[in-house]
Amino acid sequence: MSEPRRYLQKRYGESIAAPSESELGDAVMELFNENLPGITDADYAEHGAAHLRYGFDEGPMFVVEVARTGEATLEEWSDQDYEEKICPSKTISVTAQQALDLWLLLAAGRIDEVRAAFRGAA
Repeated sequence: MSEPRRYLQKRYGESIAAPSESELGDAVMELFNENLPGITDADYAEHGAAHLRYGFDEGPMFVVEVARTGEATLEEWSDQDYEEKICPSKTISVTAQQALDLWLLLAAGRIDEVRAAFRGAA
């Protein structure tokens, strides 16, 4: 199996390969601290989420998206092309710290712990 790939897609569009813990923390803060000068509520809503992808060229791929509303969603895909979902998406409510913790687990490849956080979710 190939080495896993990690990509962070930040709220305002920046993409970071193999993000550091600090970069993940900055992305969470962008979501939960909406105090940029000149930015409207509509701007915040338009750029309402960020996600971290973890996966392999041949699959599978795992995505945890965090929304500005404090919702985190886990998706599992058979490959990097988002062609076939392995299972239904699961969503939970999270704080900023919980969001960061989920991304750190995912970035470390600790998939079973990420899944456990979403157990019982809709």
